[in-house]
Amino acid sequence: MTTYLKSTIKVNKLEDLQPDYPQGVLVLSDSQAVLDECNAKGIPVAGYEHEGVTGLKCDQLLLDVDEVEDEDFENIYRRCKGIPWDIATTERTYIREFSMDDLDDLVALYDKPGMTDYMEPLFDYEEEKTYEKNYIEYIYKLYGFGMWLIYDKITGELIGRAGIEVRETCEEDGQAELGFCIASDHWKQGLAYEVCSKIVQLARDEYGMKSLIARCAPENKASIRLLEKLGFSFQYFQEDGDRRYFMEIC
Repeated sequence: MTTYLKSTIKVNKLEDLQPDYPQGVLVLSDSQAVLDECNAKGIPVAGYEHEGVTGLKCDQLLLDVDEVEDEDFENIYRRCKGIPWDIATTERTYIREFSMDDLDDLVALYDKPGMTDYMEPLFDYEEEKTYEKNYIEYIYKLYGFGMWLIYDKITGELIGRAGIEVRETCEEDGQAELGFCIASDHWKQGLAYEVCSKIVQLARDEYGMKSLIARCAPENKASIRLLEKLGFSFQYFQEDGDRRYFMEIC
């Protein structure tokens, strides 16, 4: 994993704030004035609260700054700079967030033969661009998870998309929906099972989910076999005709 963050620096007085900082520096502050100035200038910043300082307004806010791990600081810096988070690796793939630079590759993925036989296509290009910008802003930033991109470790090629989302289909607290697709020219290689097994583990261990659901068309025999292999059980047919599956993971 590439590390973008080089150092953190505490700045709690506006007069101590430099006009600019080198790439890789994350400012930490308990001053709203410093936070506002950093945001106005595009300087990566996170606020931290402690006894006597509460109510700060900042996209990135810490409650116990001295206990924050280096990996978390790295992710805060990436979020400030619009750099996608690395999520996980499997034997043959690595999983990371979508970024706007990936849009053309995502469109190409969905354009491959058979990809939208059992799932909805993307929106028109400009509409999809707007959708993905909002997804980064309101889903990744709010939940810390979502639908991610799947890459081949060796070639670096985008070969799929998978992840978990809290959607209107979720009926219980601590429940998310598993979604997945693998490029049609990589089918029948066990990649979906490899990736989804890792995502199920993340849902439980990293994101504290208690259960997962998944949906697929009755004609999608490959997805049915995959869900059953993962440990999902069929629940019922939804109003739209899709099969709904459930798995408790806590």
